[in-house]
Amino acid sequence: MQPLVRAFVEDALELLGPPDPVVEFGSMQVEAAQEGDLRPLFAGRDYTGTDFREGPGVDRVEDLRALTLADDSVGTAICLETLEHCEDPLTACRELARVVRPGGVCLVSTPFLLGIHGYPSDFFRFTPEAMRSMLGGFDSVWAAGIGDPGAPQWVFAIAAQGRELDVSLERLPRLREAQERWDRAEGRVRVGPLRIPPGTLVKTLAAELPRLARERVRRR
Repeated sequence: MQPLVRAFVEDALELLGPPDPVVEFGSMQVEAAQEGDLRPLFAGRDYTGTDFREGPGVDRVEDLRALTLADDSVGTAICLETLEHCEDPLTACRELARVVRPGGVCLVSTPFLLGIHGYPSDFFRFTPEAMRSMLGGFDSVWAAGIGDPGAPQWVFAIAAQGRELDVSLERLPRLREAQERWDRAEGRVRVGPLRIPPGTLVKTLAAELPRLARERVRRR
C-alpha cells in the first residue's frame, strides 16, 4: 500500500467517522515491506479483512463480484488498490453498494499513472468520472485524482448510502498536501504528468542523446 493511499484512509476517518462493522475488500498483504495493515487505524473496532484467496491479512475469503455478505450489513467498506485487479469492476461496485448499509460509507482507491502490476493480474485504469459512474448505486459519491488532471497518479473516491457527502480536497488535508507537493514539484523536473528527480533525468538523457544524435546524422 502506497503512503498516499493510507493517508486517504486517515483523512476519511477524521472527516466522516465511518461506522462499524468495517470490512476491507482486497486485504491481503502481498508485500511485507509495505505498510498494508489498516487494522491499527481501526483499533478496538469490528474489522474483517477479505480477499479472493487466503493469505496474510485475510480473515474471510470473498469474491468481490459475488459477495456472500447480506444486504445492508457493512458500515464501512474499504476497497483500496483492488478494483483494477477485478475482471468485472462494475459488478464489484454494485456489490459494494448492495452490502453498505444506510449511513455507511465506502472508501475506494485505484492507481492511474502506474505501470502494469500483478497480484495476480492487472486489468483496468479508471478516471474520476469512471469512478463516479461505477459507484452510481450509492446515494452520494465524491471522486478526484491526485496529480496531473489529465493523467493523475491515483484516483480516490468516497461513496455513501443514506447520507449526503460534503467532501472536497480542502477537507482532506493529507490528500490536499499531496496535490500541493505535486504542484510545487520541489527538487524535481516537470515532464508532462511526471515529476522526475534531476539525477534520473540526467542519466536518462545521457543514455538517450547518443542514439538521437546518430539518428539525426543518418537523416542528414
